[in-house]
Amino acid sequence: MSDIITEIAGDLYNARTLRTPIEFVRHRLPDNDKDAAYRISELVTQRREAAEGRYRVGRKVGLTNPIVQQRAGVDEPDYGIILDNMTFESPIERPASEYFHPKIEAEIAFVLKSDILDSDLASVEAAIDYVTPAMELVDNRYFSYKMGIVDTIADNAACEGIVTGPVRIPYGEIDLKQVEMVLYRGEEELTRGIGANVMGDPIYAIQWLAETSLRIGKPLRAGEILLSGSIGLIVDWDPNVTYTAKYSHGLGSVVALLTEAVDA
Repeated sequence: MSDIITEIAGDLYNARTLRTPIEFVRHRLPDNDKDAAYRISELVTQRREAAEGRYRVGRKVGLTNPIVQQRAGVDEPDYGIILDNMTFESPIERPASEYFHPKIEAEIAFVLKSDILDSDLASVEAAIDYVTPAMELVDNRYFSYKMGIVDTIADNAACEGIVTGPVRIPYGEIDLKQVEMVLYRGEEELTRGIGANVMGDPIYAIQWLAETSLRIGKPLRAGEILLSGSIGLIVDWDPNVTYTAKYSHGLGSVVALLTEAVDA
């Protein structure tokens, strides 16, 4: 089993570096083997760290919105790793050539001021410094987006980057359950939602991540930025049009543009 895990990790790493998509990997693993998928994702991350000099700056929780879970056919969240070259400040402009199937979703991000060594809610909340608006840049190394949960997890939970807005609000100053978000493509509204869409309250996604991280022996550390999951729906990130996520409660907005050369 360890051989196939190493082999799949190599295939996903090569797909990333060579810009060549691969077939889904779930068919090469035991049915619904999420533990194997997480080991694959960890191996790919370790290789990126060793070969490219990258380092970890945070983590993301995915599949926290019940509607998104239903569409994916799962009943629990997943997580991925955020490396230093995956973080951007709004407004950003990214080349379409860097992505396979770019999508985008709007979230709330949490930044830690201390390690989380206990997953009870009080300990989790005490470790949070501030919250900030964010977009997750979503992508995968497969031929399409018809992934199963194993495919998604193995490819870093489909996380390819994070864009954060300029506003930072100390944790506890606003009711995150009531934060409203509207995501626009140009002037067109694509999706909207409230913070309560994320497991009832985005803090519960962070608590789930803290508990999971402790269980695997990789506790959340001071300074990490943590994505809590999509408030609205994931949407296609089309090139050459500005995407703007606007938030209530003083969180401001986040702006991202994907650029693609246009033939003259």
